[in-house]
Amino acid sequence: MKKSDFEYVLSLLRQYAGWDLSNDKYFIIDKKLYNFICEKGYASVEDLIAELKIGQKAMLWQVVEALTLSDTYFYRDYPVFKAFENYLLPQLREINRSSKKLRIWSLGCSTGQEAYSIAMAVKHKLLGVKDWNVNIIGTDISSYSIGKAQKGLFSQFDVQMGLNMRQILENFHQDQGQWQLNDDILSMVEFRRYNLMDELTLSGSYDVIFCRYVLQYFSPEIQRKIVAKIYSRQNPAGFLYTGMHENIRGLDEFYQPVSGMDCLYQAKMNVPLPNFDEDVKSEVIAGPADSDDDIPSFVRPRNLTYRAPQSAQDFMEELKKKN
Repeated sequence: MKKSDFEYVLSLLRQYAGWDLSNDKYFIIDKKLYNFICEKGYASVEDLIAELKIGQKAMLWQVVEALTLSDTYFYRDYPVFKAFENYLLPQLREINRSSKKLRIWSLGCSTGQEAYSIAMAVKHKLLGVKDWNVNIIGTDISSYSIGKAQKGLFSQFDVQMGLNMRQILENFHQDQGQWQLNDDILSMVEFRRYNLMDELTLSGSYDVIFCRYVLQYFSPEIQRKIVAKIYSRQNPAGFLYTGMHENIRGLDEFYQPVSGMDCLYQAKMNVPLPNFDEDVKSEVIAGPADSDDDIPSFVRPRNLTYRAPQSAQDFMEELKKKN
């Protein structure tokens, strides 16, 4: 791929997805574009880019989706998920014991493995989950990924990436050589297309937000704006998970790390939000993201009582006393 074509592709990713990639991502982009042109029947990358430059926006969006498609697997970063099960979920069970409601948002959910892993953890840890109103929402920029996630159908290779045999047999059944998630897991999860560069259209607020290995592709300025958007949808003293070793601009402005827990942060109280009208917007070229009927104003909800975070050590000591 010529340098000029590579720079053109980077400009598309900046404009439509907000991604700010450096030149060291050349081989990744080149490989993904090669796979794309083979699938679509183009003779070369040059032919594809020539078509994009004359205004083929439907094809342009397909290219953006192909380039932003990320790898994922069940229970990615297994220690993080075990801490979610054994440390955070018991806290949330106590905090929400009267309402018996739990809302979780998985950003950049790709083909759904993270959101479904969250659902499996909730089912495993919240015994009697049928008595709870659990809503897990997964969002992603890719319509293809959302469509695949909604089916809840995975290959043998997919389920073996991160799940043990007990988890597979408890949560899936076989369907024509593939593994279909059971209804009790599917009923907890919904998926919507959402571009982080666009206006937030999710209503309500969330107890836990997973935003892992997503913001690393954005510029520091846009990272801060997205973190502020995430914070605006966070329950007071709610929790945020990031990826391992991610360096995210603006995180310490809105969140504080939870002592003793990797990748886990708790929302600070009453941090003023920036003016979202000044956000960098992407051009909608494949239909708007799914939305609720009411478009929320960016006023942070205040429907939970604040509870100071415990350290992991204090929490485990409390559990021992109860047992």
